[in-house]
Amino acid sequence: MPVYIYTYLIKSKHMNKKTIFTAAFIGLIASIIFILVQPIFGMSTLTSRHAAAYINLGGYDATSALLISWFVHISVSIAYAILSGIIFSINSSTLVNTIQVLVFGWITTLIATPANEFVVKLVTMRQFPDITTLAALNFEIGPKLWLHLVFFVFIIIGLCLTQKITQKASA
Repeated sequence: MPVYIYTYLIKSKHMNKKTIFTAAFIGLIASIIFILVQPIFGMSTLTSRHAAAYINLGGYDATSALLISWFVHISVSIAYAILSGIIFSINSSTLVNTIQVLVFGWITTLIATPANEFVVKLVTMRQFPDITTLAALNFEIGPKLWLHLVFFVFIIIGLCLTQKITQKASA
């Protein structure tokens, strides 16, 4: 199914390889900014927490643990940015961008705690964890939500800027 969606988008007027690459690059930058601003929201960084868990629970050395934590974080961020880029390429209106930021910010806040626990257990136990053992969804309106909203706002700003630059270069 994902191959069909990818093929449709690449063949459609909405997406091309350059657009996907651009969204992925924006996701990479957004992932770094996410980690840099996370302490401002009163949290230790996701990558440091994951690395510590990989060391303590999985017996990984510090370098491997940090590399794995960054790889996972960047991969997830790029996936979110590509998804945002797909929506943006179909409809880049202010209304759709705002809805996208709010919906993705809320959904990622809801699933962040169990998703992070899933990844830590997957990496440290080297097998898929039982979903019933994961933490509950996070319905709290607070720093995690604000951080996720900032992340998606940054992605939309990046997409808007690249769209404007592309339009100016075409003119």
